Amino acid sequence: MNIITVVPISRQKLPPTLTYFTGQDVPVGAVVSISVRSKPIQAIVTETRVAEDMKTEIRNAPFEIKKLSNVKAAAFFTPAYIDAANQLADYYATNVGTILASIVPEIILENAHKLAPSLPLQSSMLDAGVTRQHETYAVQGDEGDRMSSWRSLIRQQFARKKSLTVYAPTIEDVKQIYGLLEKGIEGYIFMLHGSLTKKKILETWTKIAENTHPVVIVTTPSFSILPRNDVESIVIERENGRGWMTMRAPYLDLRRVLETINRAQRRSVHLSDTLLRIDTLYRLEEHEITAGNPFKWRSISTATDRLVSMKHDPAPRGPEGAPGSALDAMNEEEKAKFRVLSDELIDLIRANHEESTSMFIMTSRRGLATLTVCDDCENIVSCDRCGTPLVLHASKQTGRNFFMCHACGERKTADTICANCGGHRLSPLGIGTERVKQEIKKIFPELEVFQVDADTTTTEKQITDAIGRWREKPGSVLIGTETALHHIGGSNSVDHVAVATLDSLFALPDFRIEERLMYTLLRLRAAASRSILVQTRRPGEKVFEYGLKGNLSDFYRAVVSERRKFDYPPFSLLVKVTLEGKKEQIARQMGELQAHFQPNELEVFPAFTTTDKGTSLIHGLIKIQGKEWLGSELSHKLRTMPPEVSIKINPESLL
Repeated sequence: MNIITVVPISRQKLPPTLTYFTGQDVPVGAVVSISVRSKPIQAIVTETRVAEDMKTEIRNAPFEIKKLSNVKAAAFFTPAYIDAANQLADYYATNVGTILASIVPEIILENAHKLAPSLPLQSSMLDAGVTRQHETYAVQGDEGDRMSSWRSLIRQQFARKKSLTVYAPTIEDVKQIYGLLEKGIEGYIFMLHGSLTKKKILETWTKIAENTHPVVIVTTPSFSILPRNDVESIVIERENGRGWMTMRAPYLDLRRVLETINRAQRRSVHLSDTLLRIDTLYRLEEHEITAGNPFKWRSISTATDRLVSMKHDPAPRGPEGAPGSALDAMNEEEKAKFRVLSDELIDLIRANHEESTSMFIMTSRRGLATLTVCDDCENIVSCDRCGTPLVLHASKQTGRNFFMCHACGERKTADTICANCGGHRLSPLGIGTERVKQEIKKIFPELEVFQVDADTTTTEKQITDAIGRWREKPGSVLIGTETALHHIGGSNSVDHVAVATLDSLFALPDFRIEERLMYTLLRLRAAASRSILVQTRRPGEKVFEYGLKGNLSDFYRAVVSERRKFDYPPFSLLVKVTLEGKKEQIARQMGELQAHFQPNELEVFPAFTTTDKGTSLIHGLIKIQGKEWLGSELSHKLRTMPPEVSIKINPESLL
């Protein structure tokens, strides 16, 4: 008879460990099925002891030890992997089971007893104390240079009979990188991501495990465990991209997760992008990590760049020698309106059409107008249900305008009055995808314009179909948000790239916003083969100069200086605490938390909007020095918080 200790793998608030007895020999690292509150869940075995040696402990135990029946178990998680999960649990102030539930696909856990036989060699090798290089490298360079570097690394690894794993943040990133790397190694490169069917995931997993030749695995970060014992290096590609943060508690940064797990397994880690995160570059400056090859402080592009100021832009003009054009037909009132397209962008659209080239125009928001303001009292038209500013849209079916809330989905007619003063003079402001499309069609009615955003293309198939039709129509224009940007570039470059506006992002009170803007500009610039044009009403912002010229070093120095001044990461670790509920109730609770977290100061600030349930949000922020975090009293306090208190360690955003 054996007594086993298990960690429940669940996001629920459960005891960190549970104890069972069984007549079977169950190895440490095995995944077993247990029942908690009448529901079956998976658990990982962390300790196994012979019952004969524990008679006194069993008699004095304050709880009844239940039998674990129908055990189907085999060694699955290595001790190194479990140790890394413990490190992550300490950092994120949670337990190991919650960490594992967030980073291992459920389909893999459910089939662990079938998939495990491919892993024992990995376990024995790591536990035998084999010494191998396990540095973390910073790789910064243009995408073509980076992919060339990975192809070279693959050849080196294959020559040494070693495999390589490449992680990317999104499914589209995985598909693009797979396409860039597969030539010449077909049959030895595999792709894993969450949109594959369960059957396909298990089939691919088995092929990876059974292939006797070294392999390359290109995957999303959810596959933090893979069936190979010969991986010495991993690549965390597009490290500065979006999609690395989990959307549910405990809100993990999967870049940290992957680095921690693979360093524990003595693998080298390559953090790679055109512009690495400020936090990563600071680690390089502090010699915590090593510069890899390539590493560049300037991004190169063949595209010509133009920054167009939209401030006090003169009235639009028609093409030379073309009287009676659509622009000339506009009346004076229309000409005086807020301009969406500059003369330079109009000329570029015309040239693209005449030359049958390709063109992508990006804007940061969807809809017609991102904000509508009452001219009489300056009140913002907001959602009656949740308080979020409404966005003006045009109906495809009727052609009539309507307001839509992007937070809760509530709709209302555009024939409304100001809720504050009853005024009818409501002015739409800001530039969305629909408005850009409307303005282009006014001037170029025969031009085909395709649109990709969360309103018009709601599925992956709709996105790929729209982009495919655009590619098949030379001279047409694609308009989109960042959603579209993820699907272009790489080997599918665009002749002309333009930005209708990114100015609304400057209004976000987030210390990472300039980094996000810079990264977006660099990706747009990399996607353009001939020209990139950026419109802005803030031409004095240095980030436009840095981005259009690919000046990474000056941008880094400017941002680091600013963050040092205000003690933001990487100079501190942020803990964000959020409460949701009725205003009076959560204000009182936040006051109690301020007292509870003393001597750490909890700075309280309200959220910008309410939720789709009509409740309010309130945030609290704690700044601490990173070295003081692990094992601190604050960490222990956060572990005991009830489920209604949302906790984010080093969040991506403070909004």
